[in-house]
Amino acid sequence: MTGPLERLVFRARQWDSPAAMLSYLTRHVIETLEFLRRHWLAVVLLALAGSVVAFAVQLSDEQGRMDLPLAYSIRMTCEDDIEASLWRGGCNRIAPDIAKTGRPSFGELYQAFVTVHHAPSPREANAPRFSGEAPEANFDLKSIVAGQRYSLASVMPEFEGVRSRVHAEAVMEGIDQRDRALLTIGRAGLGHDALFAGALANLAHPGALVSGASQYAAILMGTAKRSDFTATGMSGQR
Repeated sequence: MTGPLERLVFRARQWDSPAAMLSYLTRHVIETLEFLRRHWLAVVLLALAGSVVAFAVQLSDEQGRMDLPLAYSIRMTCEDDIEASLWRGGCNRIAPDIAKTGRPSFGELYQAFVTVHHAPSPREANAPRFSGEAPEANFDLKSIVAGQRYSLASVMPEFEGVRSRVHAEAVMEGIDQRDRALLTIGRAGLGHDALFAGALANLAHPGALVSGASQYAAILMGTAKRSDFTATGMSGQR
């Protein structure tokens, strides 16, 4: 059996003239082109599939980088503070998730990405259930969320259309569920397991890829800024 050096010497002897070398290279180019001609459809489909997977991974990276600051803000909101009584209401509902340590499993990460980026928002999820509900007498949303972490923002779009305490509690539970998912993603950081879990969630929900592609196109055309980039499930409702 000849080694690499012997094979290189043998090939060099075959290429004892420029014409022989050109003939050898041309033959391989022609064979490659002939292969592409015969199997062009399979090649195109493979290239398209590879592009979709690559974009799903890129979108997952963008989503993860958005999620980490949100997870950190949830932890910061629920930290001990001398004035914490002004906003820490509701933190007890996610305290076990804040206290969790260790890296989440791939399955947990996949479900977290689905919850955050592909499931209906708390408002959307509960709107059909309460759509025909009559307004509750003397209902005051501000008094219900006062002193709770749900009321920290100057506007509360998740509570739009809420007209009863039961509806408000349902929305708060939905926010808790989403925040638990964000905390799960936050524990994973920017690791490859989180990246691929998010990519798999995107591939399982093609609408996210279409939405992400349209937003990337807007950024490239200059009609949007990169800081405006939002993925499905992380729209202006967040």
